Amino acid sequence: MSTTQERLERPLDQQHDVRVNGESNGRKRRILIPAAIIAVLIGVIFGIRYLVYAAHHVSTDDAQIGGDITTIAPRVKGQVTAVYVSENQFVHKGDKVLQLDNRDYLVAVAQAKAALAQAIASEQAAQEGVPLQSALTSAQTAQAEAGIVQATGQSAAAQARVEAARQSVGAAQAQAAAAAAATTKAQQDMARAKSLVAEGAISRSQWDAAAAAYDTALANQQAAEHNVQVARAGVDQAMQDARITQGAIAASDAQLLQAQTGAQSTTIKASQAHTASAQVQAAQAALAAAQLQLSYTTITAPVDGVISKKSVNVGDQITASQPLMAVASTTNLWVTANLKETQITAVRVGQPATIKVDAFPGQTFTGHVKSLSPATGATFALIPPDNASGNFTKVVQRVPIRITIDPSSDPQHLLKQGLSVEASIDISSH
Repeated sequence: MSTTQERLERPLDQQHDVRVNGESNGRKRRILIPAAIIAVLIGVIFGIRYLVYAAHHVSTDDAQIGGDITTIAPRVKGQVTAVYVSENQFVHKGDKVLQLDNRDYLVAVAQAKAALAQAIASEQAAQEGVPLQSALTSAQTAQAEAGIVQATGQSAAAQARVEAARQSVGAAQAQAAAAAAATTKAQQDMARAKSLVAEGAISRSQWDAAAAAYDTALANQQAAEHNVQVARAGVDQAMQDARITQGAIAASDAQLLQAQTGAQSTTIKASQAHTASAQVQAAQAALAAAQLQLSYTTITAPVDGVISKKSVNVGDQITASQPLMAVASTTNLWVTANLKETQITAVRVGQPATIKVDAFPGQTFTGHVKSLSPATGATFALIPPDNASGNFTKVVQRVPIRITIDPSSDPQHLLKQGLSVEASIDISSH
């Protein structure tokens, strides 16, 4: 450090240089000190903000965007006749993406329709047969019952005629006996008249009268005997009529039994009608199944999205359940953020989250916590780690957190499935 005397002894030009350097260093100190102070203040402010942010947020860059991917596979086999979409093409739900050869299925539908028509005709015939059989059975039953009533009346009348004929036989026999007695008396009177005529005791006219009386009595006897025979013949005829009426009663009983079996036929017809109705329902189900199989030959997009992984072309022969393409959804996306197990203490469902995507720097998307996985990612690994070997090293595990992306924060659908993101969750509200 130079003294005052030494400074005085220096040349004037050196003294001027020293003075200029001192003034320059002073100016630098006056600039650097406030700048340093400002830098320290800025660092303190940002440090405080970072500490406050870190105290209320958990973040991770181990996160990816996920979404629904729907695989399109046919439900029937066949040959591809048309492909209506291409790779990375956007489709709406219900748009046609594929057409299979449907000729075999059209034939199956036609056969099912013919079988249904046949079943309906059989059902109508069976249903019409039930009332006809019932009416026929009722008529036969009524006829048989009327025949029984009529035959019973005729049998009673025949029995009455038998009794009357028997009584007529008795009366005729009594008349025949009386006629025989009258004939005997007339014969005796004629014998006495004959002897008296020979003695001349009576006249010839008296003898003639006695002979005529005998002839009359004999004729009356013969007539009475004929009446007996007629009466006996009437009894035989009445008994024959009675037997005929008994036969008519038996025939009517048989007819009634036959009519009663007709009721069983009606029951059988009704059962056949029910069977025919069941066959119609079975034919309708078969037709519906055939039409459903036919509808499967036209394959449509199940959801809105972008076609990817298309592996089918016109002319390919495909089988049922064969994966043909996939539809990746561009909406309802989510983020799977793998937080450290030390970060999930205050994470709750519904907390807001911010999402930064590497593909779009400077742009921030929003969302909220949808759910927390019930286990760590290692638990669901194909080969979970086994810590029972004795060489245990504590490794911080990660728990998958699903964050739903707000559609309003991505109106242009910029986000794609599989993109790497940095997710931050606000845990101040729990």
